[in-house]
Amino acid sequence: MAAGTSNMLLRGLTVLEAVARSSSRRGIGVTEIAIETALDKSTASRILAFLRDAGYIRQDGYRRYRLTNKLSQLSAGYSDIEDLILVARPHLEELHAEFDEEIYLAVLDGGHMHFVDYIASTRVVRSNLSKSERLVHETAAGRAAIALLGSDERQRALTLSAAAANIEFSAADLAAIERELDEARDRGWAGHDAGDEVTRFAAPIVDSGGVPLAAMCISGPSFRVDPRSAEFSAAVVRAARQTSEEFGCSPAPSAANNT
Repeated sequence: MAAGTSNMLLRGLTVLEAVARSSSRRGIGVTEIAIETALDKSTASRILAFLRDAGYIRQDGYRRYRLTNKLSQLSAGYSDIEDLILVARPHLEELHAEFDEEIYLAVLDGGHMHFVDYIASTRVVRSNLSKSERLVHETAAGRAAIALLGSDERQRALTLSAAAANIEFSAADLAAIERELDEARDRGWAGHDAGDEVTRFAAPIVDSGGVPLAAMCISGPSFRVDPRSAEFSAAVVRAARQTSEEFGCSPAPSAANNT
């Protein structure tokens, strides 16, 4: 990030914090903001206008500024993720106790999956996969989640994922991915072959309307997982469905009960 951009961002956050401190009282004016933040009045005015246009603050009839509820909405989203982790954790632990392989919980965010919880295998030979953020098209968890999206939402997620990877899917690529996603939706779980001799099974966690929020994934060396693929896939689907139900959602739809 360029120094100028970084400085402007810090100034914006400083102004936002000043507004936040005043919102429980009577709001705050431009002159007070300038004094409190040590900014000149014109700079403070520009930043306030930007924050207002972005929806973080509002201006009342006395030309004083207060916070909107946008920050609360953002923090509520974080709280929801924390709640999901708490609900999912016992099911992650059950999967780990049964199979002793790598177990993940990942949250869908546009074209990305954020891996927010993880239990490592205790075995000497294990998959040792990345545990932070991955693109939806590169992971079983991402494919499990977007498989339940409508056509337009799927395309948007894949477009964002490809853009982040600096690639462009051909028509043939998209057709192949769509077929895989349809199959994943129908059977209740997704896999992904990354050519690394690791087998992965992932199942979606959905809200009350059936919209995917996250996915639960189990992975391990193919030589160990493949002979028990039916057990692995059934177990991760069951764990994801139970997590959906306990999180106050509905179980992800499945075409059959063989999962």
